[in-house]
Formats: sequence, structure tokens, C-alpha cells
Amino acid sequence: MDDPMHDWDHAEEHAARAEQLLSLGRGLEAEQSLRQAIDIDPSRGEWHAALAGVLETLDRTEEALASMRQAVALLPGDPRPLAASAELCLRLERLEEALDLAERATAAGEVDEHCHAVRIAILHRLGRPEDAELIYFEAQQAFEEMPFCLVAMGDLQADIGQDDRASWCYREAMRQSPRMPGLRSRIAGLLAGSGRPERALQLHLAELRENPASIESLLAAGRLLVRLDRRPEAIDRFRRVLEIEPANLDAHWELGITALSMRRFDDARVEFEVVRRLDPETPLVRRRLAEALIGSGRIDEARRQLREALLRISDEETSDESKHLSSLLVEVDLLPEAHPLLERLAASHPEDLDVLRRLAACRYRLGDRCGGIAISRRILRRDPNCLRSLHNLALAALADHRFVMCFNWIRRGLIIDPSDRGLRRIRSRLFTRWALAWTIGLPRAAVDAITRSTRRTSN
Repeated sequence: MDDPMHDWDHAEEHAARAEQLLSLGRGLEAEQSLRQAIDIDPSRGEWHAALAGVLETLDRTEEALASMRQAVALLPGDPRPLAASAELCLRLERLEEALDLAERATAAGEVDEHCHAVRIAILHRLGRPEDAELIYFEAQQAFEEMPFCLVAMGDLQADIGQDDRASWCYREAMRQSPRMPGLRSRIAGLLAGSGRPERALQLHLAELRENPASIESLLAAGRLLVRLDRRPEAIDRFRRVLEIEPANLDAHWELGITALSMRRFDDARVEFEVVRRLDPETPLVRRRLAEALIGSGRIDEARRQLREALLRISDEETSDESKHLSSLLVEVDLLPEAHPLLERLAASHPEDLDVLRRLAACRYRLGDRCGGIAISRRILRRDPNCLRSLHNLALAALADHRFVMCFNWIRRGLIIDPSDRGLRRIRSRLFTRWALAWTIGLPRAAVDAITRSTRRTSN
């Protein structure tokens, strides 16, 4: 017959071993030991809470919440499992449930200031800043030091554009808890947004000296180095992220963008292909991959990526991205696909001359000469010195055998830039065509004159 006391002792040993394993970073083994302890005595709510903590470190938030709910059920008078459940719900974006749990925790008894910070963060996410500020003032009355609440309030102030208040909150939190991770990065984010990237970079580097494995700081420092035109150093930061987390989507994306800006198209192509494999629905990945493929001379593959990109255009897409997409489509001769996109852009941005120039070129190349001429004339009304439009109009007139009009467009362009090679080439073609027409036309005129004279004599 089994000895219950021996089983309980054995369960305690499993729980103690789990704590040691977790401190050594062996999370999976710690999980196994805790589950063995719970199998022996499932009534220990603190073990369910500990298991939730282990699962949280393993990024298994949904399972962690389920275990913490067990702890809540087994420890009905303890507000800590309720507060922890609220934080897990917050991470899972279950905001109403999170708020209910946090308020129940506060009502159940004394809680630390971290629970108030969670309530502030939840109300911030719910779009209730006034209520969040009330919780902050409650925490001020209850605690002499409250770094977590300060950070939560700083995040709220930063989100509503109150950068000075946000900076004060972060700096005060740093004074109260100097070793709290991520505070320098938050302040650096404010500095970068206010046009002080050098100072922001210094703070990120200081954060990395204390926490070299901070992926957030490594990525932020890399982006700032790109902004400061220190791309090789930025690449080192992004690669460091991949040493820590080889499948980090952001690091692969940043490496691709940086390589693209350095015209290292093959490197960019490799990174964007990795991003596409990791998450095929990453916004814009097909466009950036197509851009890298164009730079590598792989035009057919670029066309395939751009056709897929057209199927994924978002209703919230910015005009800059639509313009970029249209230029890529024109570059790989996907003119029928580019044309409707350019027409929409021209309708929504009638004053954008770059869009109009691209639309005019697209119409000309699709054989719509009249449509191209209309757009070119429209451009010239806004920019009388647009040489590209004068080129197009001269070529269109030459194709229609309107030699005098062609000459007039050329002359107008050469007044603006007498050394323009394009216009000089069109002028040479015009004189050649003019001379040919004259040479062919003169004998015909003589024959017609002789014929008319013969007819008069016979009559």
C-alpha cells in the first residue's frame, strides 16, 4: 500500500527541483518536474501558479493562463493569481477579461503596485486614459515607490503625444528602480522621435551593456545606425539578433532593407525570401523581394512577385507605397497591371506630377497616344519646363507626321536646355523624316504637274 506521506514528500522534491531547473534556464525540464508534482497532489494552487510562470517563460501564454486559472480556483482568497491572470489576459489582448480579473484582485486584498500598473495598461489599451490616470493617482496614495505604474503611465503619455510627461515618468521609474530593463530604450524611443538619434543611440547602447541579449534594443540600435548612415554597424546589430533568435522576422526584414539601400541586391533577395517563408503574409515583402530581384536582373521572378503583390493590396495602403508599386510594375513592363493603379493615383492626387508623368508614359507605351498627349499637356500647364513631357509630345507629333508641331515642341525644349541629348536626337530624326518626305514628294509633284499639263494640251 502506497504511503501518502512519502508521495507528498516526493511531490515537494519535484517542485523544489523545478525551481532549481528554472533558475538554470532549463524551462522544459522544470515544466516536467512541476507536472509530476501536480500529478501527485493536484490541490496545490501555488504549484499551478509556478507552472504558469514556467509556461510563460516558454512563450506558451495560453497554457500559462489555463494553469493560472487553476491556481485562482485553488487559492480563492489570494489576489496574486488573479493579478497574474489579468496580466496574461492583457498579453493575449483579452482586455475586458483582463480588467475584470485585475479589479477582482484589487478587491480581494492588498496587492503590489504591479497590479495597478496592469490596470493602467489595460485601460490605456481600452482607450480610457482618464480612468487610467485615476488608477495612477490611487497608486500614488498607496505606494511610496511605484516604478511599474510610472512605466505604464509613461507608455500612455507617449501614446497620446505627451513626450515630456512620458520622459519624466520613465526617468522617475529609472531613479526608483535603476535595474528595471527597457527604461533606457523607452527614453531613447522618445529622443529618436524628437530628432535626437545620436542621444537615442547612446541610450540603447547603454541598455545593451547591461542586457546584451535585449532583442528590442539591438533592433532599435540597428535602425538608428541605419538612420545615421552607419549601415555596416547596423548590420552587425541585426546579425546579433539572429544569433540569439535565428527566426526573428524583424531582423531578417531590417537586413533586407539595409542591403537594398546599399544596392546589395542578392543579399536583400536572400533576406526577403527568408521573411516570406517565415510569414508569407508579411506586408510588402513581395514588393521588396521584387525590387531585389530587379536589381539582380531576375525580371521574370520579379514579375511573379509583383503579380502576387497586386492581389494583396490593402485598403489602408499609403499613397507612397502605391506609387512605389506602380513604378516597379512599369519597370518590369507590367503595363496593363500598372495602368489602373496609376489612373487611381492620378484621380486621388491630381497635383502629383511624378504620378502624372508615369501615367503619361504608361499610356504612350500601351498605344494610347491621345491619352498620353492629354496627360503631357496637363503636366506642362503645371510645369512648363518639364522636358520629359516635351520629349513625349515631340515623339507623338513625329509619329503622327505632324512635323511642324514636332519642331515646335523640340524648339521649346531646347530653349529650356540647349544641350539636351534626347531632344537633339528627336530633332535629327525629324530632319531625316522631313528630308525623306521632301525627296519623295518632289518627284510626285513634278509628275502631277506634267500630267495636268498634258491633259490641258489634249483638251
